[in-house]
Amino acid sequence: MLELAEPRLKLVTAINSSEHEERVATLLHSQGCNIIYRALNQQLLSTFLAQNEVDLCVLHTKEFALAAEIDQLRQKYPNHRFIEVSEKVDQQQLMSQLTALSRPPLIHQVIRVSNLISVFGTPGSPGISTLTNHLAVLKSAQIIAATHHNLRPHTSLKVEKISASELDQKLAKLGDKFTIIDAGATLSLTKTLADRRSSANWLNQTLTCSSKMIYVAGANENGLTYLSEFIEDFKRLIDPPKIIYVLNQQRFDRQGQLIQKKFVELVGQMSSAQIPFDRRVDRSPGNTHGSKAFWRSSTFTRQIEKIGNQLP
Repeated sequence: MLELAEPRLKLVTAINSSEHEERVATLLHSQGCNIIYRALNQQLLSTFLAQNEVDLCVLHTKEFALAAEIDQLRQKYPNHRFIEVSEKVDQQQLMSQLTALSRPPLIHQVIRVSNLISVFGTPGSPGISTLTNHLAVLKSAQIIAATHHNLRPHTSLKVEKISASELDQKLAKLGDKFTIIDAGATLSLTKTLADRRSSANWLNQTLTCSSKMIYVAGANENGLTYLSEFIEDFKRLIDPPKIIYVLNQQRFDRQGQLIQKKFVELVGQMSSAQIPFDRRVDRSPGNTHGSKAFWRSSTFTRQIEKIGNQLP
């Protein structure tokens, strides 16, 4: 399960290039790490270290100071840790170095739950909860939703609405039951990982525990704009869950074909599905004979099955 250890190791950057520093800072913030000071030169760094009794980790470049000056700081302040970061930052290596320190972990220790998936979507994206409901019917799954979310469409299946503070305990007791989290809307997961608000904590735990995630975008220009931003941000995550991109409420007129083309260009070779617009999908799945007939015959159903076949 997810361990939420409050990070006690504080980070200091000592990097001459503002662009290089920004890349390092973006990586650290995306993984929930805290930077408490940015040294502009060797003298300011030395002064700051002298004023701090807490253990610090200094990320420095070779150009920031002479090697002899860094060695002097190491000897003078043995309780502080020094890590050199090159111009081309190896993200995985840097995070491994940080987590290998004999201090409490800087990032969440994650064990993904094989029978847990999550459904996210763009802001204002239609169909996150509806897609969750239909997938739950297909997989005979239980649904977890947040109490801080808006009203969701009805389903005959069990939906457990819990608060963000209760999610970690719930995930620890899942057992073998296939579970889908109605995760809600998000655009920047890297900012979410560094956020401490309860709604961000919900998304954070959902992301880090799910074996696979689904991201839903509406079939319109706004949906594609949000999707483009999300994909660029998603690339910054280290070891994210496998993802399926879904274009929802797709139409087949001229504009719909243009939207479809742009969607395919955005997701490229990544796993994806396109769900057509169909008024019948608002029916509560699994309730009536009519809905079962709908399930057997519709294009919507075939796309749901396509997604379901890619899940554990």
